[in-house]
Amino acid sequence: MKNVDQNTFLDIDLRSLGENYLKIKKKVNRNCIVAATVKSNAYGLGIERVLPTLISSKCKHFFVASTDEAIEIRKMNKKVEVFILNGLVLDNLSVISKYKLIPVINDLKQLKKIESYQSKFNKKIKIAIHFDTGMSRLGLDKNESANLIKNQSELIKKSDLVLIMSHLACADDPKNKKNLTQLKKFDKIRIHFPNCLHSISNSGGVLLGRKYNLDMVRPGISIYGGNCQIRERKHYKNVVSLKSKLIQTREINTGDTVGYGATFKAKKKMQIGTFAIGYGDGFSRLFSNNCRVYLNNKRVNLIGRVSMDLITVDLTNFTNLEQIANKEFEFIGNKNSINTICESINTIPYEILTNLGKRYQRRYIS
Repeated sequence: MKNVDQNTFLDIDLRSLGENYLKIKKKVNRNCIVAATVKSNAYGLGIERVLPTLISSKCKHFFVASTDEAIEIRKMNKKVEVFILNGLVLDNLSVISKYKLIPVINDLKQLKKIESYQSKFNKKIKIAIHFDTGMSRLGLDKNESANLIKNQSELIKKSDLVLIMSHLACADDPKNKKNLTQLKKFDKIRIHFPNCLHSISNSGGVLLGRKYNLDMVRPGISIYGGNCQIRERKHYKNVVSLKSKLIQTREINTGDTVGYGATFKAKKKMQIGTFAIGYGDGFSRLFSNNCRVYLNNKRVNLIGRVSMDLITVDLTNFTNLEQIANKEFEFIGNKNSINTICESINTIPYEILTNLGKRYQRRYIS
């Protein structure tokens, strides 16, 4: 669905996205595989355009959350490797086999289930196994890990184990001792699985240094231009810009209020403008009276509450409103990146990016 007024635009710079991926490749060891995490529709940017860009940058391994996401990728490309992070959530495992997908096994029940399927139907399926080393979310726990290590030859008879992995809980903080603790735990596990790939690093893990590279890294937010560590310096290029044209301007007088709840009250005569963008488009209500918008180098402030489809800004400093009537104001961009605006509402760039709605006119720069 598109914004019927066609006044709001989400620009996605595929060139910068590809350059970010290649920059990550330069950061890791030469033989380290750089996979791409493209779950949630490539972090909301559109898998149908992001996937070909990454493939053209020589990416051959992709991670998604769900089976549906994996099938969508497989229908687009027959050759790439597609890993399903949420594991076996289907009763019908024929889908995994049909589309040649790689489930990430998260407990021994899932392993038993896929082993049984392969025995029954004489199939050979690639799998990955996730070992929990401190996230306490998905993956084999301590007891299951010990059981699998001890009885590996009995528990893995049919499956083609291509990857074992874990996930860093505190990679956003390079000073956190838990990062090294998890790496050491995983090192003790992976010596028992020498004939497959080993992976522990997400975007934050890439920045922790090359000892965290192992055989494969799985960056996500970094590819899309988002910061993944606390006080991270600028490593990657901005990929997204959110722009909008005014749909109305008006003059208000001293004492007039703006928006729901009358949370903004004019202290003087003002010129204000309205844009067709709101929380229905993923532009958070927390930006109410709390966001800077740019036209070229000129800053304007968002005033009043963000409503479902509309927001208002202060245009008082513009002397000629006719000259800016058809201009594109920047809500997210080089001056106001996802890494900057997330701080004002105490969230993370991941949430800003994945919340961007479907009503925007998307313009891909390639």
